[in-house]
Amino acid sequence: MNRLFSVTLWVVIVLSTPMLFLTLAAGVFIDPVATVLGVVFAVVYLTVVVWVLSRTPLWPDFRTHRRGPDGKKRRGHGSTAQWVAACLLWGGLAAVGIALLTSTALLDLMVKLNLDFFMLSMAGGYPEEIAKALGAALILMAFRQLNRPWHGLITGALVGLGFEVNENLLYGSTGALLDANSDIDGVLIMWGYRTLAGPLIHTILTAFAGYGIALALFRAHKTLAWRCGVAAGWIGIAFILHFAWNMLWETTLASIINIVVISLIMYPLFGYLIWRSWREARADGSYAYAPGALTTTADLALIDAPTTPSLTAPPAEPVAAGTEETAIGDGGSR
Repeated sequence: MNRLFSVTLWVVIVLSTPMLFLTLAAGVFIDPVATVLGVVFAVVYLTVVVWVLSRTPLWPDFRTHRRGPDGKKRRGHGSTAQWVAACLLWGGLAAVGIALLTSTALLDLMVKLNLDFFMLSMAGGYPEEIAKALGAALILMAFRQLNRPWHGLITGALVGLGFEVNENLLYGSTGALLDANSDIDGVLIMWGYRTLAGPLIHTILTAFAGYGIALALFRAHKTLAWRCGVAAGWIGIAFILHFAWNMLWETTLASIINIVVISLIMYPLFGYLIWRSWREARADGSYAYAPGALTTTADLALIDAPTTPSLTAPPAEPVAAGTEETAIGDGGSR
């Protein structure tokens, strides 16, 4: 881990923990049983998505289960559990808190400008995508094991997943409040709607942003202008899709058409990135990192990356110059 980014990451997460109590307190106030049901749905949702992502070659190998030449466990600098927790907590707590700081003001601004049609687009798409992308960038810089573009895709997806689950809990509580017949029915309907109509939307949008940030950080032989452009471009794609998704159409038909059009762009694009990243990850035979400075020849045993790339998959694009040196060096920042 780079200590500066790591400390910043966890300090912001800790300062954002009141968001968890706010979410749960709002639900308990409305209906404790409905809140428990929402939490169960959230746990299942998180577990399934994280498990599916962890089965792919895009998942980073922290290798904390392996031992060094002295028989001791590999020392610190992050673990899979810490990385996953950082992603989910940033998305579910920090990003939500940061977005709330500006969302109300943006809502008021759109109303005063008579731009009600874009009210939720600005209040949602603008602060939320920036807050989630900021978390993805911090996490990519905090964990030395993350040094490939597809690591940004997975990191962004997990950050977005944390945000999405928190939002689903809040919407579930709202559904319980609005349903005139049954709080439980309200929770079930809202979770069903959020799961089936636009599934994993925050997960996918933040995956786009994370992928762009990782490209900017880890691709080799690129200019500063290219790196800034590719990061801004992918974050911009996430924002534009979110902005368009939240537009308030006057008719149900127009809303459905809007969702269909955006889905035909968003889901195929995500599928393409998964396919491309999957091939690159399978072909990558150079991935390596050491959990700390190499001070003796025995420490070389800590570097156990494969030496022969796949013969059936196409070669991956080179990573950024200096990435390997950073990953196996003495803690230089990335």
